[in-house]
Amino acid sequence: MTRKSKNIAHRRIKSRIIRRISEEEKNAFYQQLKVARIEANLTQSQVAKIIKRSRSQISKIESGKCRLYMDEFFKFMKIYKKSPFFFYSVFTTNEVIKSQKRARVKSAKQF
Repeated sequence: MTRKSKNIAHRRIKSRIIRRISEEEKNAFYQQLKVARIEANLTQSQVAKIIKRSRSQISKIESGKCRLYMDEFFKFMKIYKKSPFFFYSVFTTNEVIKSQKRARVKSAKQF
């Protein structure tokens, strides 16, 4: 196997594993962030004071207009007392639904 063919094979495998996050998933993630804040009985202003940001930055993060960095995400998890799965379940649930649909389509094509 040549070096070029190895790279092509590697890209194919990688593309199956790593995919772009859809807008729907992105919006669902940020919605979970907002839900966690509300469940923690906190306002955007209170959260802003805790993590030393402005209220408008919290609003922009929750709406997906501002990038959420990993260190800030950890702060949110601690403040809201939520596990990473609470936030990332939007991805796994969506992927499970998609894979179930694919399986039904495959089985339907057999008949």
